[in-house]
Amino acid sequence: MKRTILASLTLMFALAGLAAAQSADEEYLKAMQLPDGCPRAQALEAYIAKYAGQGTTNEHWAYAYYCLTPCASTNPQKAAEAGEKAVTMAGLDNDTKLKLMVAIPQYYYKAGQTEKADAAARKLIDYGKGLSDPKIGIQLQAGGYVMIGQAAEKSANYSKAAENYITAYGIFKDPSISRVLNGLANTLYKGGKFAEAEQVFRQFYAADKGPESAALLGQTLYKQNKVDEALAVYKEGYAIKKTPTLALNIAIILNKEVKAKPALTNETINALIEAALLNPKESKNLLGAAEFLFVGQDKELASSNDKIAEHNKAIEEFTKTYNSKIEGKNEEDLSDADKRLLKTLEANIEAEKQAIAKIQAGQKGVRDKFNALVAQVKARLGK
Repeated sequence: MKRTILASLTLMFALAGLAAAQSADEEYLKAMQLPDGCPRAQALEAYIAKYAGQGTTNEHWAYAYYCLTPCASTNPQKAAEAGEKAVTMAGLDNDTKLKLMVAIPQYYYKAGQTEKADAAARKLIDYGKGLSDPKIGIQLQAGGYVMIGQAAEKSANYSKAAENYITAYGIFKDPSISRVLNGLANTLYKGGKFAEAEQVFRQFYAADKGPESAALLGQTLYKQNKVDEALAVYKEGYAIKKTPTLALNIAIILNKEVKAKPALTNETINALIEAALLNPKESKNLLGAAEFLFVGQDKELASSNDKIAEHNKAIEEFTKTYNSKIEGKNEEDLSDADKRLLKTLEANIEAEKQAIAKIQAGQKGVRDKFNALVAQVKARLGK
């Protein structure tokens, strides 16, 4: 009889445990069938509150998806802690674990828990170092450093921000990290912290010696009117890699300096042409400036350019008078005197255009030489 009672009790407890397990599984599945967002996050939070620590089949997934389900009303600290709990539990696939490690520091930063967030970001960095896929590994490491840097920048700890951004860029030279560094530069410039910016970007340039760091340091020096130093840094970076930004900055500085330093003329012409070829949107203006300097080396030709300018001014004046006479009028509104004046103005404009064409024809030889120089520079750049 006793054996029968014991067996019945054992079976009853087993069935109760099975029922509880089935109930937990059903609740988890119901939660996951809800729309992605707050309804699902709230259902998972309720599941965790009810079954935490009971060893249910889906407990690790409940923690994981509570952390990964986006919801504006979710407590960020709770989400981060759930993610950390999930990572320590068995049964997660690598992809979910990776997503959690990226999400956890972001939640802690959102919660204002900087120390915990930095620690979580460093765990992501260490995780990246241990991955067998080096490409993903360096992206994770860089991402961790950028997170730390962004939080530091937000709290105005610019030296910490710079240190982490620079480390990230050293690991993974990605344009997104360059933009972050540019953002830090703009923040410092807006605050008038030019000396601090210079210190930061000298550090970056010393570590990188590439075109991105050269552009930032050169820009910082130029904003402080350290023109010669800026030009030297731009040139050094350009010698390593001929980027459009560096070419443009070199050309702009030289073009401003050449008037006071005529010895720079040939160098400036070449710099303007290279910048024009590397910056298509600015090409017309840059080539025009280069041609003006090239032509200006020939005194007779330079004089003829002055004459062209005079003719263009005359055309502008004649055109202005012409437009003022016909504005708001039909042909029948014009008097005979107006019509005679308009014909005279038209003849004058045409005469000025012919005069310009004649001068330009006389300049052809020099312009051919300039075009040949452009072709040489194009060949040198492989364009």
